[in-house]
Amino acid sequence: MKKNVLKCLMLALTLVLSFALAACSGGVKVAVEKDLTADGKVYQVTETIAHVGTTEETEAPEGGYTYNLRVWCADEDYNMISEMLDAYKAKYPSNTYNFTLERQGEDVVSGTVMKDPEAAADVFSFANDQLGWLIKSQALTQIPSQYTKQIDAQIEVAKTAASYNNTYYAFPYSYENCFLYYNKNLISDVSSVEGILKQSIPGVNYNLCIDMSDSYYTTAFLYTAGVKIFGDNGDDPTDVTLVDASNKASPAALKACTYIKSLNGQKKLESINNKNDQISALQNGQIAAIISGPHMISSFKAALGENFAVAKLPTITFAGESTARQLISFSGVKMYGITRKTTQSRDQKTTDEALKLAAYLANPENQTIRLEKREFCPTQADLFASAVDSGIDTIKVVVDQSKASRLKPGLTQMDNYWGNMSNFLNGVYKLARAENTWDKYLSDIQKKLLGSN
Repeated sequence: MKKNVLKCLMLALTLVLSFALAACSGGVKVAVEKDLTADGKVYQVTETIAHVGTTEETEAPEGGYTYNLRVWCADEDYNMISEMLDAYKAKYPSNTYNFTLERQGEDVVSGTVMKDPEAAADVFSFANDQLGWLIKSQALTQIPSQYTKQIDAQIEVAKTAASYNNTYYAFPYSYENCFLYYNKNLISDVSSVEGILKQSIPGVNYNLCIDMSDSYYTTAFLYTAGVKIFGDNGDDPTDVTLVDASNKASPAALKACTYIKSLNGQKKLESINNKNDQISALQNGQIAAIISGPHMISSFKAALGENFAVAKLPTITFAGESTARQLISFSGVKMYGITRKTTQSRDQKTTDEALKLAAYLANPENQTIRLEKREFCPTQADLFASAVDSGIDTIKVVVDQSKASRLKPGLTQMDNYWGNMSNFLNGVYKLARAENTWDKYLSDIQKKLLGSN
């Protein structure tokens, strides 16, 4: 069944590329190079004067050049990206490519890049919430206009994620959110947190695992209660509702924190933050269900085998309420960016090649490879539509959960969110944050979020 699905997706890809090639044949780019001075450094940039349909897929390779490029990717993707780089070399045999592929966490890569852009990789994969800081620190290269066709062909949420002030700064390639993985041989009713936790499952230590130390997951309780983190769409830097005008916990924040505190008394809930421990617990039948993201699909599938199953996040019922609410998750987009460097450390021709490589790694063909190898949801609009219709359970659950999700904000203020909120909510869960201190903690976090404009 899966092979037939992937054959259909490859056919869709062939049609997409055929139309792209037909539309882009004969494309011409006319450009001039000029110096841009910023922060006392000189950057060389290419300004497009006119172009007709040129893209990474159709641009004729120039021969006889040697390119030395470093690429960063997630640890789980290392082998797959290595194969893509080999395919890129084969695509342009006239050139010599010396690629250095290194492992780097996509959720923390911005901090590494910003410390020293000159020492960072040329091309790197990152999560969309880091976009604002990368731009503010002038560590990211703006995507030239000849590549906008590729980005314009993505789904709307991916285009939003890749843009800042209506300008593209990255190449999207995967859409994601968190959802529920479970062992279908141990548990079948996974519709609500309360229902999962009250079940008696022989031989199982914990019915549900949530990494309560990571605000990527625990923010779901805030969102579900009605808290706003930079408005309804994550793009309003003035709209955060953790506290009210008197610096008291807002009703929604209080509701969420009270629920998180109550989870501490649930003997069938466990918080595990180590990936290897999560895999082991699933494989050994110690836990029946776990909330995580698409990055763990391959590992959890291997651990559970034929008992692997997924579902959208369960509902929860807040204290004093009789109606269950669907958990609202963060959604995100993985993208490729190109580090902005001075001409002393990377010449313009190599920068152009880095852009070309990033576009290649995010193109429809490689999005299809990710779907096949890792079951990552593609962002190219036609491939996304085909994937949704494919019947692949992990794609279906990402799409289902997307209806109850909010795109991770790409504002610079998010740098003040993750660590502060993770520490606070984990403290609430562990009963290390007394309820009479919640106002102060929430007020301090809100001030930090609103004070980084």
